[in-house]
Amino acid sequence: MIEDRLCFTGSGSLKECMFTFPMHIKSGIVLSFILSASLHAGAAACSGPVALELRAQAHPDAGAYVALGAWFNEHHQADCAMDAFQSALKIKPDSEAALDGLAKAQIASGKYDAVIRWLRAARLDEVLALDLAAAYRKAELFDDAAAVLTDELKNHPDSDGLTGALVSLDTHLSHYAAAISLAEGLAQRKPADIEAQRIYLRTLVITGDYEKAEPLGRKLLDKAPKDADLLNLNGFIERKAGEYPEARKNLEEAVALSPDDLNSRMNLGLVLAQLKDAAGAKVQLEKAIELGVDEPQVHFELSKVLRTLGDAEGSQQQLKIFQQKLKEESDQSLAVLKATQAEEAAKAGDNQKAADLYREACAAQPNSAVLAYRLSLVLGELGDNAGERTSLGQAIKADPHFVLAHYALGYMEFQSGNAAAAEEQFRLVVADAPDNAQAWVSLAAALATESKIAEAREAVANALKLEPDNAAAQGLRTKLDAAQ
Repeated sequence: MIEDRLCFTGSGSLKECMFTFPMHIKSGIVLSFILSASLHAGAAACSGPVALELRAQAHPDAGAYVALGAWFNEHHQADCAMDAFQSALKIKPDSEAALDGLAKAQIASGKYDAVIRWLRAARLDEVLALDLAAAYRKAELFDDAAAVLTDELKNHPDSDGLTGALVSLDTHLSHYAAAISLAEGLAQRKPADIEAQRIYLRTLVITGDYEKAEPLGRKLLDKAPKDADLLNLNGFIERKAGEYPEARKNLEEAVALSPDDLNSRMNLGLVLAQLKDAAGAKVQLEKAIELGVDEPQVHFELSKVLRTLGDAEGSQQQLKIFQQKLKEESDQSLAVLKATQAEEAAKAGDNQKAADLYREACAAQPNSAVLAYRLSLVLGELGDNAGERTSLGQAIKADPHFVLAHYALGYMEFQSGNAAAAEEQFRLVVADAPDNAQAWVSLAAALATESKIAEAREAVANALKLEPDNAAAQGLRTKLDAAQ
């Protein structure tokens, strides 16, 4: 564990550490546990269905706001959903539906760290454990996600949701043996549960065990012939086996049942390309890309289809995208490899080797704020202040709202005696994380050093509103009262 500390130096020899952020080293590309930004304040006016709005006005109870928040979540209006779920929690603080909805809305809006902070301290049940694990996974804190799911599975060993989430995580991390063992075990214990069987089928497909997947897929489809997901999985298996007419039939049904499913569109497009239906393939592949598919293979196949249709310019454009995506995948793989090697070197205490490896990772992914920040940490350990400052600047350039980089830079400015520059950085931190008490304490420390007593007192007051028992804020308030 690496810890960054900001210390406030006041009159005489008084020195107090005000602010600590633990930084965890995790697998894959190393990510930090970032300060949370606050919930969206002053969001644009939210307008849901008239019936739900009227219900919330006439009977403003938790259920009404949960229903409204759920509608906003379904329609991808995360800020409005957060407002609604927060209103529900003011009425009923222990509402599981509101807590779950709020977590999902925050995750949808990218506030993974906010979810982690408050759920990590909460009493978890199956639903909230899934939310916390989802936030950890989105933040690429994979070890923590696995730990949450594993712990909760001890309480609910036959949970489809928990098992499915852990299997999905294992396959994402290429832990195929563990994924298959977990999925197969659940399927054997619950032979009549179609969801448990679906988890096993999907695991077999992802790991490429089509010999076992094919009979299981057909069996499940016989039980649920209108299940779009099962139609797509069977179509995928048939495509891999070269059974294109059969695959086409299943995938066309899947698209008809779920027209916005990007996987069904992609698979159907690839099948139609094999069947020499260039016009049909073009429609499906372009729709898949529109829905979010960005795999190199799709662009390559679309390039071939467009060339067949006589669109040389479009074909060339897709070919360029294909080549670009291949390079991006290669660069990302290299960055992951170098970052993983760097974290191992750092764990072994070889910070110079870690720095060299992080530089290689940054060269492969120059727009990664996280990699630049991790490089700054090992450079700091090596005492290379100039390099640390440069890396922090690169992190901020890549992500202007990377608050931990702003904090670290503020810390450096504070240590060098430039309280005004530290204040500037800490103001950027509290602008993005106004619900973090410690950030306000750090700003107050910088302001106090500049003899801006009134502003420092205001910053401390903000910290104490958030955390009345914050010892650092209380101590600083006492000193500021004396100074005033």
